Amino acid sequence: MSIYLFSLIVLVVILLIYLKLAKRYKIFDIPNNRSSHKIVTIRGGGIVFPVSVFMYFVYSGFEYPLFMLAIFIISVISFIDDIKSLQPLTRLIVQIIAVLIVLLQLFTELSLFYSLIVLFIMLGGLNAYNFMDGINGMTASYSLVILSTLYYVNESLLFVDPGLITFPLLSVLVFSFFNFRVKALCFSGDVGSLSLALLILFLLFKLIVFTAQPLYALFLIIYAVDSGFTLVKRKLNGENVFKPHRSHLYQQLVHLKGYSHLNVSLFYSFLQLVINYLIIFHLIKIGNSIFWLVILTTSAIFMYNLIKNSLNER
Repeated sequence: MSIYLFSLIVLVVILLIYLKLAKRYKIFDIPNNRSSHKIVTIRGGGIVFPVSVFMYFVYSGFEYPLFMLAIFIISVISFIDDIKSLQPLTRLIVQIIAVLIVLLQLFTELSLFYSLIVLFIMLGGLNAYNFMDGINGMTASYSLVILSTLYYVNESLLFVDPGLITFPLLSVLVFSFFNFRVKALCFSGDVGSLSLALLILFLLFKLIVFTAQPLYALFLIIYAVDSGFTLVKRKLNGENVFKPHRSHLYQQLVHLKGYSHLNVSLFYSFLQLVINYLIIFHLIKIGNSIFWLVILTTSAIFMYNLIKNSLNER
């Protein structure tokens, strides 16, 4: 039996055990008037994401120790937050500590100026991934696209140990079976969305640094545009950005247009897949990375605003 098949079975067993424990100790996501779900659902099923990373850590002979420490820190505090809500400042401080540790793993030398820029980007990416984890299937399908893309790119470039992509990819497949449903058996929770986000950001930065190719940043453009514009608009409207809401485009597609959770999740994932395809098979070969970075980002923003405005007019 291959290590990956064995790991897949172990991850299934771990998630089944967690579901029983979560039910016993009432680790639930209770719906409210701003929720996108209507029934009480187990929270924290994404615990299999950091577990898969630690499985890789042991299997690899303890590769990337600083990154693993960061994953451990953010997973523990996020799981506590899933059980008992923590103050936003507490979460932010822990996220900053985790990201700073990741920077130590990624870069041997980095000026204070660039460190602050990368810190800001990674904190934004972490919370964007968390904000977008709001309907059934979104985190599962979108993460499958991102990790599969990174796996494909890594086959030729080998910018990272393949196991660091494969083990988490298996955990997302397992989670998808329980979450990509009309009635999800569990949600990923902060422990899942934030640990997975930190992993993906780590992989993306390694790829960008390894290739000196900024276009790869667009592997997350769909999430970045929706979460970024929603955050800015809510801030300008004087809203508390830490409170639950239904302002994201994906939420409005569900609640205003009546599209199903799974269809909206697939729509977002398909758009990201198309962009990733264009980047890998066409734009990288053409060159002029900054030009295409601007064009694709502008196009994504235009499409977002077009759909958003059409919803608001109804």
